[in-house]
Amino acid sequence: MKEAKFRLTRSVEDEPIALRLKEAPDFEFGSVITEDGRALSAAYRDGELHFVGTFGAGEHTLTLTGEQTAPKYDMKIEAADKRFRFHIGGKKFAEYVYSDKFYKPYFGPVMTSFGESYTRLDFEATEHPHHRSVFFGVGDVSLEGGAQHVDFWNEPLNCGIQKHKSASVSAGGGQMRVNAETVWTSHDGEPMADAESSFTVYSQPHKTRTVDVTLAFTASYGKLTFGATKEAGPLGVRVADPLRVERGGYMKNSYGATGEEECWGRAANYSIYGGELSGHPVGIAVFDNPKNERFPTTWHIRNYGLFAANNLYFRGGLEIPAGGRLEYKYRIIFFEGDENTAKISDRYITYIK
Repeated sequence: MKEAKFRLTRSVEDEPIALRLKEAPDFEFGSVITEDGRALSAAYRDGELHFVGTFGAGEHTLTLTGEQTAPKYDMKIEAADKRFRFHIGGKKFAEYVYSDKFYKPYFGPVMTSFGESYTRLDFEATEHPHHRSVFFGVGDVSLEGGAQHVDFWNEPLNCGIQKHKSASVSAGGGQMRVNAETVWTSHDGEPMADAESSFTVYSQPHKTRTVDVTLAFTASYGKLTFGATKEAGPLGVRVADPLRVERGGYMKNSYGATGEEECWGRAANYSIYGGELSGHPVGIAVFDNPKNERFPTTWHIRNYGLFAANNLYFRGGLEIPAGGRLEYKYRIIFFEGDENTAKISDRYITYIK
């Protein structure tokens, strides 16, 4: 058995914690034992130990063991009809869908405890129909010596296609994760970029659910140029219609700006979009990661319900050299209640530390 020590500057409740270890433990899925004897389900991946726990501020010592412990909230992931369904505590929480019926995969719907979705997934929508729940997109991609100014955000007749290549899932250690590979092609099938993405969901109560998202581009086919386009994320979230500001919802960023006039195009460590669903206060917070390019991101966040992190339009385009790689990481918090009861600012500090 090994020990791991860490320090928290403030208390946390049912919070995903990642510790980078000097020496790998002898398990992929196991447990950590707290000083007071609690056994928490844990996973080791990418050089980090991951677990969900409740801790007070201060120093903590954990004992690592390969014995597996059931997570606090039961978790299950199932495959069906070109999608993966995530269940927590016996209820469906979300889906990852990669059907070739769509030009790009999406993550959603993302469900509340009372059976409504935080996000819009409306296949009959005529207003921005390409905004499907949680998705990736860049509206102006050019390949040196190849296709130019291909749109992977909107879906006109000649739009780019994020073609599914493969996906794998893992479950254990208090988390569920889908890893997917896509190739971004022009509409006529010319490969332009390879992309790897992941969605990690944790064993947490319905009141606060965390999804860690990664997206990595590899310029496998030559130098890539992303244009200075408003039609981009790369991460996009379309909130449920009742949460739209123009229908009574609200938006706010990490330094207290509110409304589209103050938040759109402004740099902030995180932003929040919230309101009410059938009388229940709910919200979505998106955290930018300090390792992302040009952190903190600027926000393409609109009163009509779009919620996207976008540096390209406000700070200019970028290039990925041939063979190069560009990775983005985000954390999305889906919460019931308000930002204060969900302790969003505290959770962001824990995330970046």
